Amino acid sequence: MPTVGGGARALRVRSAVGVQVLFVLFGLVIAAFFPFFAPYLRSRGLRPEEIGGVLSVMAAARILANPVWGHLADTTLGRRSALRVGTALAAAFALLLFAVPDGLVPVATAAALLAGVGGALGPNIDAIALAHLGEERMERYGFIRAWESLSYAVATLVLGVVLDRVGVRWMLPAYAAGSLLVLAWSGALDRDPPARAERHGRLGAVGRVLRGSPRYRAFLAASLLLWTGFAAAWNFIALRIEDRGGGLATIGVGIALGGAVEVPVMLASSRLAARLGLRAVYLAGAAVYALGFLVWGLLSDPLLLSLSAALEGMGFGLLFTSGVAIVGKLVRPTLHATGLSLLGTVGFGIAQILGSLLGGFVYGRLGSAPVYAVASGLAWMAAAVAWFALDAPALRRPEPVRLPLAPEAAPPHGSEAG
Repeated sequence: MPTVGGGARALRVRSAVGVQVLFVLFGLVIAAFFPFFAPYLRSRGLRPEEIGGVLSVMAAARILANPVWGHLADTTLGRRSALRVGTALAAAFALLLFAVPDGLVPVATAAALLAGVGGALGPNIDAIALAHLGEERMERYGFIRAWESLSYAVATLVLGVVLDRVGVRWMLPAYAAGSLLVLAWSGALDRDPPARAERHGRLGAVGRVLRGSPRYRAFLAASLLLWTGFAAAWNFIALRIEDRGGGLATIGVGIALGGAVEVPVMLASSRLAARLGLRAVYLAGAAVYALGFLVWGLLSDPLLLSLSAALEGMGFGLLFTSGVAIVGKLVRPTLHATGLSLLGTVGFGIAQILGSLLGGFVYGRLGSAPVYAVASGLAWMAAAVAWFALDAPALRRPEPVRLPLAPEAAPPHGSEAG
């Protein structure tokens, strides 16, 4: 394989850079949407209960679409092609949401279309990263994912200042522009044709994943509890900051801090997983979330509320990196996109519906403090379920620390732990 710099090593370095830049660009996309979406919906004239309804409709779209995207990526299109189709549609639907008239029905409809293509982005980017790392180095996922958190933190800070001046509605053109950047860069990635020869039986790749590992199914149950609590807490933290007198710049500063905290935590999570095991890292993240939600319910100063988002960044850094690697251990490599899509379906689909409806109802009727007490309880329950679900040697046992970031390609078939 002739390459500039000579040999296979140079080729692998280029592959690593390609994946890392992909995560940097995707961080811009996330920063342009999630931190400011609740204030955006409020700017369109929606009440907290209606905002919860829109978020639930979006979650329902993810439930329907995410498994389909995962199946197509693993069996028909390949992960890179699925990502490219999804980013093109995401840009188009973001501009549609920007252009629709005010009102619950048109906003919810356009938002559902945008959410429906989300399953083609994050899960496939993560699956591409796992394929790059290989089965024996999945604990190092945090070293790659940290690049997304870094770009997310910087972009959130900048966008918070800009949107405070030009209006929150301009978040959607920024989101569309970021999606097009991901689309353009993904064309430089290697093609990854799916394993078409595999037979998956009923429900295709989705059924194969669900039948393959009881521990994976139990992990989905823990994820449902955890992300229901997260949705109830996180979807309304921006509104709470506004209600306490903060503006978009205040929101942006705090959320940027949370993203900045994710970077060292994600870097550390890879080493923690190597020393303590993936199970311990995931449980630590659930505990941080449970404590963080309580803090959000107790604080009232808008600046302190915003700065306390650092706890969310710490918990997310531990949970997300360990969660992706856990799926990599529990699901065979040829089905990683489907396994990650199903995790997203539960965590950001079903859990979003439950958490958004719960948070919107309680926030509108009882105020914010009860929301965060319930969210903390759900996080503790998730930790209890995960304690048993992840009690497997491949997840308990620390792995040797491997410093080189140039792994061989993953083998065509991997073992399923559990």
